[in-house]
Amino acid sequence: MSRQQRLTALRQQMAEQHIPAVLLTDRFSKYAVADLYSASGYVLVTATGLWILVDGRYSAECQQNNPGVDVLTLTAQQTLADCLTRYLPGDRLYADASVLSHLAWQALEKQCKVPLQHRDASALRIHKYPDEIVKIRQAAAIADHALKTVMPLIQPGISEKALADHLEMAVRQAGGSKTAFDTVVVSGPRGALPHGRPTEKKLMAGELVTIDFGAVYQHYCSDMTRTFALGEVSPALKAMYDTVFIAQQAAREAVRPGIRCQELDAVARDSISAAGYGDYFSHNLGHGLGLDVHEAPALSPQNAQPLEPGMIITIEPGIYIPGLGGVRIEDDVRVTETGGELLTQSPRRWEEIVV
Repeated sequence: MSRQQRLTALRQQMAEQHIPAVLLTDRFSKYAVADLYSASGYVLVTATGLWILVDGRYSAECQQNNPGVDVLTLTAQQTLADCLTRYLPGDRLYADASVLSHLAWQALEKQCKVPLQHRDASALRIHKYPDEIVKIRQAAAIADHALKTVMPLIQPGISEKALADHLEMAVRQAGGSKTAFDTVVVSGPRGALPHGRPTEKKLMAGELVTIDFGAVYQHYCSDMTRTFALGEVSPALKAMYDTVFIAQQAAREAVRPGIRCQELDAVARDSISAAGYGDYFSHNLGHGLGLDVHEAPALSPQNAQPLEPGMIITIEPGIYIPGLGGVRIEDDVRVTETGGELLTQSPRRWEEIVV
């Protein structure tokens, strides 16, 4: 199972970097190593030990979900400091400062009574194991099904918010536990807002509508964006769409082990720039995907990290022109030994919805 494999990999990294102990604090890393999906509690990992430290609300559930693992209940009589004093080898402890506020880091360091040093916990989850890939693939299938379900509702007169509400319900009805993030539905000039929140604005004929959403299946996320034309639109909007479509397809087809994140970003960015829209592609090409909807690696112009088999990434170029509108097309892709496997299957070619 992925947890045991990830724990083994973590301990190997700890040995190579001479790290005596790691304290996991964010829900995603805690779940990746031990079955603890909560903002509360900690997971302490040493070279030979694994302890789950939670308050009484989670003790029974953690004991049930983690047979053979020591679950310690934190109380006024058995504090975090007490547990660390008992089980911590040496006087150094590593935690992830990037997932804690400055105040939370200070409070944790005070509780631990040992100096804390930073270690990026997201590196734990950058490669997905087979059982995780199955779940992400299912999350993508749920999103595909949900979008297909609501397609008849994408018509002039429905509000952005109502469409988002229907889509979120469709995700649950298709087997998802929830949506992976707040659903984005933007139409007309509001399409220039990459992460615009749905409003009571009604969809209108002659506009583009962009829908960005994801499904969660057994804690694992999918993330997909599609842009549709409501009837016939202006040549300017069609040109934007064609540009994004070509750039997104080129980037998807370029996914392979060894290509650097910045090189993959450049495939789409250079294509969009060559068409004259370079100033309107305002974000990275994509990101990693897993327990969290945004994970490493970042497909950014600054990231020289090469892709490796087992990574799952999004490919989502976009163009956003204030006052006119926007286009984004996004798919989830698994990096394989030889290329990329497309996980999201919803059609992405130009479609004018009959109104």
